[in-house]
Amino acid sequence: MDNPYLLAGPLLIAAYAWYNGRSKVEDLYSRPREAYGEALATHGPVIGVWRKGNLEYVVNEQYARYVLTCDRLFSFERGTANIMYISPIMALTNWTLLRDANTLVTNSIVARLDEVVDQIWPLFQRDAKSFIDSASEGLKSGVHPSSLEKFHWTIAEVTIILFFGEEYISKANLQSILELSHCMAELTGQFQNLSFFGKFLPMLWIMFIWVKIMLIRIPFGFLRKFGPRLWRDVDRYQEMVASEEISPEEEPKHILYNMVKMYAPVDGGRIGLFRRVHMTTCLLCMIFAAVHTTNIVAQWVLFQLATRPEYLAPLREELSRVLEEDDTGSTRLTAASLREARRLDSFIREVMRLKGDTISSMRWTTCDVALGDVIIPRGNFVTAMSSTVHEDRAVFGDDAREFDGFRWAETYKEAVMTGPAHLVFGLGRWACPGRFLAIHEIKMIVFSLVGRATPTVLEGKFEVSDPLNTVTLPPKGTLVFTPLDKAYF
Repeated sequence: MDNPYLLAGPLLIAAYAWYNGRSKVEDLYSRPREAYGEALATHGPVIGVWRKGNLEYVVNEQYARYVLTCDRLFSFERGTANIMYISPIMALTNWTLLRDANTLVTNSIVARLDEVVDQIWPLFQRDAKSFIDSASEGLKSGVHPSSLEKFHWTIAEVTIILFFGEEYISKANLQSILELSHCMAELTGQFQNLSFFGKFLPMLWIMFIWVKIMLIRIPFGFLRKFGPRLWRDVDRYQEMVASEEISPEEEPKHILYNMVKMYAPVDGGRIGLFRRVHMTTCLLCMIFAAVHTTNIVAQWVLFQLATRPEYLAPLREELSRVLEEDDTGSTRLTAASLREARRLDSFIREVMRLKGDTISSMRWTTCDVALGDVIIPRGNFVTAMSSTVHEDRAVFGDDAREFDGFRWAETYKEAVMTGPAHLVFGLGRWACPGRFLAIHEIKMIVFSLVGRATPTVLEGKFEVSDPLNTVTLPPKGTLVFTPLDKAYF
């Protein structure tokens, strides 16, 4: 080219357009509440946002309930599978994975929650005591242990007990469960917003993560360690079911046994390879949900308590009131006593309402759908903006954005209760079935810690790791626990 400098103009324009576009995209990740909120305020109750290679439609409080409850038009299963990149996994289960998981959790855990809490409370007691002992040493050394890491191990142990039975408990198996949970978090895009490639080259990122997780880490990690034993136990449990010699009271109560009962062929034949793949796939997804998200919410509650010390005395008074004694005279918490802890329940609900969730669970349009003046074509993502719903002054009053930890204590609106103005656990038939156990676990974590120590935040502040994803990422900061002179346990 005789005049190469003539290319400078178009290149500068292209560079400016890319930078300007990138700046707007960064707003979605660095200040999502403001970016989405301003767009909805300017353009109406339905907006379209191009994010991570997808066009997503976002609605405000006007259409939130309709979108989240009308599954005929807005499919939860398709929306969840596509946004979390697990459509191939869902296809392996003939799109029944989420329904099967819902049934298994309801029948194996929720239906016997009182028994479950009695079974797992000693684990939280044991680990909270050892953690506070380490925290006391940390005050001297300046190296403060992580409550997030400690209770990941606790919840991993709970998961093994509830999913496979106590005979599976070993340090190697606990490590495998934690590694699997992290793998599934990566696979489903929980860390995508933290990656440059995840934000700006999403397809390349998705392909890399799928190869890394599905072809390498899960097959050579969890499946290599758990697979042979699970295969044998499926055969063993199927023989138990077929024999009909075991009474319902003597049957194993864990999820694996109930899965065998659910998937065993009606003709009495052996569970085949395809159904075993189906069962394994279901287990992978449920383990991720059980281990990862509960402890994250518990950390949000602890950080809020650490920065709002005025709530500690009333919560400790409540703890002393609801504590029970067992036959040996030792203090304990039961499902009944945890349900009576209304102040803590209210505090947890308020933390979940205001911790900054931007968008709710995704839906997928099954046909062309009209929302007001907007026609959303078939095969597109639709979701509600959680923050506009959770901070709606028409529902919560003029102080909708102000944190009031005991706002719900006398209203009997429990933390597990869903509704059009509380989308934390979803809404309608697809509300999270594991929320009942999750809230009890969060209460056990919080009470077992604040009953022994006072939490504070190092340097008095913490940061939000990912403003667009406060559901599965904890705050960024260091919690410091100072032991009480006299513990409650």
